Amino acid sequence: MSEFEYLAVFISIIFGISVTHILAGTIRSFYRGERDETHFVLTGFFFLVLILNWWTGMAWRDQAVWSLDLFMVIIVWSVTHYIAAITLYPPMSAGVEQPFEYRRNWFLWAFVAVASTDVLQTWARGDLFNPPIYLPFVLHYIVVSLVAIVINKSAFHRWMAWYLLVSTATWSFVVRRFIE
Repeated sequence: MSEFEYLAVFISIIFGISVTHILAGTIRSFYRGERDETHFVLTGFFFLVLILNWWTGMAWRDQAVWSLDLFMVIIVWSVTHYIAAITLYPPMSAGVEQPFEYRRNWFLWAFVAVASTDVLQTWARGDLFNPPIYLPFVLHYIVVSLVAIVINKSAFHRWMAWYLLVSTATWSFVVRRFIE
């Protein structure tokens, strides 16, 4: 087993648990009759982020020399995804039965951590400016998330959730095809 394969197994476990947690939380929400559009759209957005980042994690496959600092960057990057998944749907044992709007900022802060560590691991891989639009794209997500933390208006949060979902889908399925 190569060093990358060893690390890829760990990353896959973290991302797989994150996806499973989101799917289980979504089903529980449907069973409970919850109908928070913003929550479900953010769930779709983050599900797409998980799948996209799990896929792009394979960019490390050609890394020839591994070090503990690279290993830690990738581990922290993957763990932030799990933390964000937990903020979308807290574990039943947490006793958090509040509607999503009361913990939405938890998710936004966690997503800022996801985006920040994504920039860090992309920098560590040496691809920070490849493609040139990558860094402004991710940084604008951080700005949008921070603005949403400050603006506590449900209409803005609904718009932001749809914006994040549509722009990520466009990035994933349209823009990336032309820049790779």
